[in-house]
Amino acid sequence: MNRVFVDLDGVVVDFDGYKRAADLTSAELKVIPGAYLNMLPIPGAIEAVRSLIGMGFEVWIATKPPTGVPHAYSDKAAWVMRHIPELKRRIIVTHDKGLLGDVGDYLCDDRPHKANCERFAGTLLRFVDGFHWSHALEFFRGEAASRRAAVAAAAGRHLLAGESVQGAATSA
Repeated sequence: MNRVFVDLDGVVVDFDGYKRAADLTSAELKVIPGAYLNMLPIPGAIEAVRSLIGMGFEVWIATKPPTGVPHAYSDKAAWVMRHIPELKRRIIVTHDKGLLGDVGDYLCDDRPHKANCERFAGTLLRFVDGFHWSHALEFFRGEAASRRAAVAAAAGRHLLAGESVQGAATSA
């Protein structure tokens, strides 16, 4: 099963919208205890994450905390538990997203030049220049369809080799 690592700020959480509404700089906002808890999801983002789960991807939140701001770690985790509780055991807080995943995995991030995202071994989906969830979901639907076709082809090869349908399903 392929993993999809999803960034929070700018991909799922509307950090910039909250920053504008509060009339604060990013640096000011990041040090306010509880600020992350008050941020709203980007419209359609939570539904998109759930769609990825429904397509059979193993979804993880992978977020970079502000350096030296300990409460931001727990605030981000609490936000995920409140809004996407099905991912409560799949939260990674890291300064180096390049350490995550392997060739078959995916990373969705809006700041690919930060947190070593460019070193991610799998496919990096850059949520920049107008690319957002509608485009990402179209991409992932294609990936899921390709995976299903590959599994079906492998099952067909096993059936031709004389295996039972049950044996083909468990070996695919």
